[in-house]
Amino acid sequence: MTATENLMIDTRKVKILILQMLKDMVLNAKGQLITFRPAKVAQDISIWTRKSPRSESVIVRNFLEELVEIGLVKVIKRSARGKVYGIIRDTEFWLILEHNNVHEILTFIDGYKTTRRGNTSINMLRELANAQKINLAQTATNGGNKDISNNP
Repeated sequence: MTATENLMIDTRKVKILILQMLKDMVLNAKGQLITFRPAKVAQDISIWTRKSPRSESVIVRNFLEELVEIGLVKVIKRSARGKVYGIIRDTEFWLILEHNNVHEILTFIDGYKTTRRGNTSINMLRELANAQKINLAQTATNGGNKDISNNP
């Protein structure tokens, strides 16, 4: 096994541990919101993996940012100590964490990211086409490039 393959396996294990921790927090939650900082997540994971929390903190932060980009996790607060992330009860991700296995959840997230990346270029092309149509319609209604601001 190469170093790159070994790193990918370690990254996947850390992501599974992150999801397991989030799942445990969701199952034990008493309120409407759970909050967490990446440093605390990395510290808890380091207890399970017996590695330095610094080695996991980069992976934790990047994975949480991926979840924010997808829209599954919210940034609750930004401060000098970093971001506080949160998951709200009865949202899609809360229900997914409550009722699914962490391996299935990671597969779902990876699949969601790839379909979203594929659709991004299509959506950008659609938006560009719509903007061009709107621009053409505005040009036709104001008589071409005439300056209509001086007309009474």
